[in-house]
Amino acid sequence: MNLILLATLSLATVSCEESAGTGGTGKITGTLMRHFYNDDYSLLIKETPAVDEEVFIVYGDEEVLGDRVFASNTGRFSFDYLNPGTYTIYWETEDSTTLLDEEVTQSVGLELKSGEVRDMGTLVQFVTLKWDDGDASIRGRVKLTNYTNESEWPNLVIKDISLAQEQEVYLTYGSHSFYDERIRTQYDGTFEFNHLIPGDYKIFLYSEDVTGATQMVTIERNVTITEPEQVIDLGEIMIYKH
Repeated sequence: MNLILLATLSLATVSCEESAGTGGTGKITGTLMRHFYNDDYSLLIKETPAVDEEVFIVYGDEEVLGDRVFASNTGRFSFDYLNPGTYTIYWETEDSTTLLDEEVTQSVGLELKSGEVRDMGTLVQFVTLKWDDGDASIRGRVKLTNYTNESEWPNLVIKDISLAQEQEVYLTYGSHSFYDERIRTQYDGTFEFNHLIPGDYKIFLYSEDVTGATQMVTIERNVTITEPEQVIDLGEIMIYKH
């Protein structure tokens, strides 16, 4: 009789136990933020809420997604009415450990007590920007100094100074091993590189070596963009021809 009663009570207890999932009074909240980096993750460009990005939850050790929500305009998300148990929160992000620009899934596991409200704090979604995904600009003007053919280094005589038209100007971002863009100067000698993100840039062009030591020399300017919509004017850059 006692054994039967004990067995009956045990079955009743098991049937009343709540497992991870909906139906309770617990809650899991958090904020999903997007961190924008340059292509080698050496510089954080900006942070914004991950508006309308998906956040997923898995109940216990289930192999299927339990639910999904979308981050609000502030990046906030919430999974409500949860039973006590273990949960895993998932979201998609770019892989910050490589330079392959691939998306991976990040996850955080936690255990929720009965009626507990657990705030996960800030979760980060990494996004890489290309050098021309921004709103900044670098501009300048190229002038050409012509020397008379009869004069010789170091006693060169200026023939005239003119605006350098159709002169090639190059731009390299950060530690890139090859130039990223090549443009030509306009009729008035001006040039402008647009849609730039913050970071270090090298602007360079080629000039005749009027000393006669080599055929060409490199004229170089190094600049750093620090603000998203910054405009940097390099002023006049002089090249030479003999």
